[in-house]
Amino acid sequence: MAAWLRWNVKPGQRFSTRELRSVLGIDQEHFQRRQRELREYGWRYLSAKEDPSLGEQCELLEYGWWPGEGPRPRRQAISAKVRRQVFERDGGRCVICGRAAGEYYEDGSRVVLTAGHVVANAHGGSASLDNLRTECRKCNESARADTGTAADPKAIVEAVRSLKRADQRVLLEWIRRGQRSRSNLDHVYDRVRLSGPAAKKAVVEYLQELEKREGGREAR
Repeated sequence: MAAWLRWNVKPGQRFSTRELRSVLGIDQEHFQRRQRELREYGWRYLSAKEDPSLGEQCELLEYGWWPGEGPRPRRQAISAKVRRQVFERDGGRCVICGRAAGEYYEDGSRVVLTAGHVVANAHGGSASLDNLRTECRKCNESARADTGTAADPKAIVEAVRSLKRADQRVLLEWIRRGQRSRSNLDHVYDRVRLSGPAAKKAVVEYLQELEKREGGREAR
């Protein structure tokens, strides 16, 4: 599968699972799962899950390992314990876009978090805590920011120009770091969000009491 894609599909072009089944002469029940495993070897592509307009097709973004490069790289599975530690360290939010599990994207699809490699497994990256970070599936699988095909640069610059100067500085910091930073409010919100019902109830009661006091002062 990797070899056929390497020689027949260029980054930016599309392919489909049906096409792969046909040219490879394979009709296995778990074919799509094996196709998804390409990502574990550095292949990056968009599917309908990330871009509904693709339908049954996938858009190739970046080649990963293929047999012409030599022996298949050894995959290191991420244990449930390490994945949990990664999520806890990062506050249960994607370090790139800042979304939390269960929230929604603009297209209405729900956010699902994963532990992504800083240095890809296919390039020698390990499944250790210091080489993993919390990413939502869209940020983990999409290279739109690198390909430059997602939006008109002039429109993006115009949107940046409309920001306040302080926000522009923060944006520049995020871009340079490759991930967004979180404010103290973000950290406290995450603590509340990940806490149990009793803690959430206590916080809501406290804030509602403050709201009543402020409303009373304004009425006077």
